[in-house]
Amino acid sequence: MNPLISICIPTKDRLKHLTATVESIINDGVDVSLYEIVISDNSDNDNIRIYCESLQANGYRVKHVKNPLLGFYNSIVSLREASGSLLKLHNDYSCFVKGQFSFMIKLVQENINDMPTIFFSNGTLGFNVNKLCSSKDDFFSKTHFQNTWSSAFSIWKKDFDLVPHERENLDSMFPHTSILLNCIKENYLICDYVIFENISVSGKGGYNLFDCFCNRYLNMLRAKVKSSELTNKTFRRIKWKMFLDFVTPWYYKTVSTDQGFTFDVTNADGIIKKNYGILPYYVMLTVCKIKKIISRR
Repeated sequence: MNPLISICIPTKDRLKHLTATVESIINDGVDVSLYEIVISDNSDNDNIRIYCESLQANGYRVKHVKNPLLGFYNSIVSLREASGSLLKLHNDYSCFVKGQFSFMIKLVQENINDMPTIFFSNGTLGFNVNKLCSSKDDFFSKTHFQNTWSSAFSIWKKDFDLVPHERENLDSMFPHTSILLNCIKENYLICDYVIFENISVSGKGGYNLFDCFCNRYLNMLRAKVKSSELTNKTFRRIKWKMFLDFVTPWYYKTVSTDQGFTFDVTNADGIIKKNYGILPYYVMLTVCKIKKIISRR
């Protein structure tokens, strides 16, 4: 019998974080027949495989997939190997708060007939309730740039199987967001309760942060505006919300100051000016300069 939910975890050689996340699932008192854990592993050793085998030996439904492909498509590999009714993408550093995996199971059971796309925004939207959306445009407007967050993503397996998900069909940096954009749905459920806590990951980065969000992500949205799947109003809301709440803070953390991240910030200034204009760019620089002065006091 297939499980109700598959927790799909892409990982690369972060066994300590993965162990904490998995334990937050298996120690929450949920019947093991209701869920499976699918771990897509593109590390270059066998540590995670050995850990998965120990879980299997103790009766847990754990599937280990060795994936030689590097990059964010590792997320899609974990989804492809899953068999649950709902496929929940989950970062290896996102531990469930006690009792909240049980809450997730109940939420899935309550919605298995209507099958809305469920988005687990984890309190980041300020709703702190469940919100229903009746269109893709309304959903993207309410979730703004948070719809790029992989741990918020879930999809019913029936819907996933209908969306092309080979590597050439998806954006290499935002494959799960590509699926959200390409999936034909009219009903969405945003769950904004806090259900997990992120473990701090040192040295996070490795890709060009501003190119990914200001060029690639915004271009993905522009394409959907052109095809009339999103409105210009929604696009502008996401674009400027991202400027205030993401671009400016991350510019401060990676360009104005060095806080230990490994993101590539090549041509950050040019990318931001191109997408947002000269005046907003200089406002951002001023905000960062003031914040830097205050932090030295």
